Amino acid sequence: MDATVTSLIIYPEHGGPGQELASVEITPTGPEGNRAKKHAVHLVSATDYVESHPRANIVLDIAPDRLVSLVGRVIRIGEATLEVTRAPHQCAGVYAAVVAPGEVELGNALLVADA
Repeated sequence: MDATVTSLIIYPEHGGPGQELASVEITPTGPEGNRAKKHAVHLVSATDYVESHPRANIVLDIAPDRLVSLVGRVIRIGEATLEVTRAPHQCAGVYAAVVAPGEVELGNALLVADA
């Protein structure tokens, strides 16, 4: 699947502005420095991304429908391995759980594990 990371954002405080980063360590609970949330990582398509989006951590240059088709799959971005768990009910993108922590950088490719 041809998709790369175009933005990495953390939100240290609820309601506070996001901080764009060139790289971030994905910990078992989500991006380092991100406020605690119910879902570890929120991935969104660049097509659906809005700068004021309150939850997106990893923005990818992928079609929204292709991103949603990854629900139930294991993906790798940079050194991190994630399991795409579900699509949110009230916003765009997908949620993911952290299978293996690791660093993610701008430009990293999204790799999908074989089914």
